[in-house]
This record gives sequence, C-alpha cells and structure tokens, in this order.
Amino acid sequence: MAKSRKLLAVGAVGVAAIALIGAGASATFTDEVNATQEVTAGTMNLTITNGGGGTVSLDGKTVTLPAFGPNGSTFESTHRILTVKNTGNITVKSLAFQMSESHVGTANNNALAAQTNVCIQSTDPSGGPWTEGNGPLATAVALQPTVAQNPITLVPNQEMTFSVDFYAGQDSTQCSAITSDGPNTRAAWEGYQGHAYQTPASLTNAAQGGVINPTLTFSFTG
Repeated sequence: MAKSRKLLAVGAVGVAAIALIGAGASATFTDEVNATQEVTAGTMNLTITNGGGGTVSLDGKTVTLPAFGPNGSTFESTHRILTVKNTGNITVKSLAFQMSESHVGTANNNALAAQTNVCIQSTDPSGGPWTEGNGPLATAVALQPTVAQNPITLVPNQEMTFSVDFYAGQDSTQCSAITSDGPNTRAAWEGYQGHAYQTPASLTNAAQGGVINPTLTFSFTG
C-alpha cells in the first residue's frame, strides 16, 4: 500500500506541474518593419542672364538700363529684351510684375510721370511675346500688382524674357494697341482708368526738363 500511495503522489505532482505551465506561461511573437527617407530643401534662384545692353548686378538680380533722353514730346525708349533663367534646382512659377517709380517732386517731373506710358511684354516656353500691360505709367504704378500673371512654370535651366518700354504721343511699336492680352489684367487696367486703351497724347510743355526713374520688379515663387 505504501507503494501505491507513493505512485499516487508522484502522479498528482505531475498533473499539477502540467496545469501550472498551461495556465501561467504566455508567449507572443513580435516583429516590426520601418520606412525612412531623407528630405532635402531645394534652392530657388532666378538670374538675369542677358541684360539687353544694361548693367547686370553681380548677383544677377538687377539690371540698370542705359538712361534714355533727352527726348522730344513724342518718343519711345529703346526696346531691350531681358532674359531670366531658372538657375536653381527646383521648379518655379512666375507670379507678377510690379511697376514702381521715383522722382524729385518738382512740377516738371510730376508732369512727365503723369504723361508717360509703359509697355510691358514677356515671352515664356509656351510662346509670345505677350502684351502684359500697356498704358499710362501712373496706372501701372497704382495697381497692386501691375500685372498678376497666370503662373508660368520654369523648370531648372529654363528661360523666359521680358521687356519694358516707355513712350508718349504714339502707340507703342512693341505692344498691341490694347491694355493687355490677359483678360484679367485688361479688366483691372480698364476698370482703374474707366476706359479701354487710348493712344496717348504727346508731352506738354509742363513736362519739359522732367526726369523720372521707373523700376519693374518681376516676382516668382517656388
């Protein structure tokens, strides 16, 4: 009988051990995968590569065109085509032209500024030249922006051109006899002026000896 009890005891311990393993142990397989990527910001850079006979700054951002004049009451400045190149490594889009102007506030300078007209043109990879804005310099300065462009895309190393001419007493020989080829710009210019394009009058005596300094800024985003 002692043997029987011993065997029973051993058997009971074995059952208990098996039950302990089944109820108390927990095992879960784990694993993971990952994705990583390097992100680098590009460099945006537009450079004037042809100044049309003007002096281009060392950084290629500004061109100073030769002074024009003295001129008569009917005149048109020398047509100069400027080339802008995307010299960065990202795609950019042209946004707007903005005309500004400065002069000493004498009567003749004021008269010349009021009686001068401007013709702004551009070409791009899709074609041209396009009449961007055409009419009184005062209108071009007053509108913010002077011309809001339908964005033109320039990939790295692509180019576009623009020009700005000043005139009085005649239609521009470069721009079409309209305020703009773009319907939105045309509406803005004609809405501000209260009328469609008109051939400008010649300078009056009040403008004699006047000096003005207009500047055209061409902006991009990228």
